[in-house]
Amino acid sequence: MNMLSERFDDPAFYLGDPHATYRRLRAEDPVHWYEEGDFWVITKYDDIKFISTHPLLFSSREIAILSGLLERRTGTHVQRDDSPSVMFMDPPKHAQYRKIVSWRFTPKMVNDIDDHVRGVIRELVDGLPDGEFDLIERLAEPVPVYVFSRLLGVPHDDWHQVVEWASVIANAGSGQGTPEDMDLIFNEVGPYLWNLVAERRVAPTGDLLTLLSQAEFEGRPLEDGEIISYGLTLLAAGSETTQSLIGGLGHVLTAFPEQAAEFFAEPTPAMAGNVVEETLRWWTPVMSMARKATTDVPLRDKVIREGDGVLLLYSAANRDEERWDDVDAFDIRRPDASGHLSFGIGEHFCMGAHLARREGRVLLEELARRARGLERVGEASPRLSSLIHTYDRFPVALVH
Repeated sequence: MNMLSERFDDPAFYLGDPHATYRRLRAEDPVHWYEEGDFWVITKYDDIKFISTHPLLFSSREIAILSGLLERRTGTHVQRDDSPSVMFMDPPKHAQYRKIVSWRFTPKMVNDIDDHVRGVIRELVDGLPDGEFDLIERLAEPVPVYVFSRLLGVPHDDWHQVVEWASVIANAGSGQGTPEDMDLIFNEVGPYLWNLVAERRVAPTGDLLTLLSQAEFEGRPLEDGEIISYGLTLLAAGSETTQSLIGGLGHVLTAFPEQAAEFFAEPTPAMAGNVVEETLRWWTPVMSMARKATTDVPLRDKVIREGDGVLLLYSAANRDEERWDDVDAFDIRRPDASGHLSFGIGEHFCMGAHLARREGRVLLEELARRARGLERVGEASPRLSSLIHTYDRFPVALVH
């Protein structure tokens, strides 16, 4: 299997049909050494679950969103043992840091903001034209950013600006950013959040920036840099996964018209939830994440050596034949789709998973209130990325 020609560090690989390669790897070499990239490629559900739930064996310290920003800006390597980003932390420090805001994203708390979520989405859906529109521009990008901007404490008049910033942050974090993107993050987004934090310290509200400005970690208040880093991480993670999910919903609703018609004929919350879960499994918005081995670890017939990187291919694990039947079929009535790994698993399970699911479900319900379906009306532009599975442009029209 080392004769594979695929380049797992090349975004172009993921624009083709990576699942043909994934099927072969799962069957023949599920713990595959990718020599050119100097890391292991993991494709089986149980293996990814094992790695993700053993953080003492596989560290998150050097692999996460925004991991390369400072290197690309300064040209030097940054040691992340003391990084202020929750994405780079391992237990026990990670659990303490995550706890600062994680309680705001429990199912109960998400239920409590349902009116806000629905209000944002309904306004956007009601504003859609009857003719052609870009699903990414009109729904996928603004829905999660508008919802999260209010939670973060961004004034309503600035929400549109934050949409642009969120895309820049996400692109930079996935390795697609430019030096200009980094300048914008450091020179515009950072100072903007700093000003909001300063305001919250004088006049606290109930938003996340107030929570961060008053939070303590290891017996001390969070420093300004930690607050900004936390805010940037939340903004990127809270928007990009849901944006990719909505892009995937657009794809499945137009690629599988019979199943879409079944949903629009029965647009109940339960059915909308089924569509969201199967899309998360089959589409897999965040295709992968990585870890680094802290010691030698035997896995199947291989030994992952201390210091080796491992690429966890969620999109491959979500079609593992030992976990699901008929894995390549999209089925909105699949009974166990929610067992997917699209939000990760273990200590780094996505804090915003419940919110992302709610946004996807409410969007489907609101689209069904407005129309009888969705049709694709032009050429779509898939995003070139090795991390995020979505589109840069997806032209559609409502079916009345």
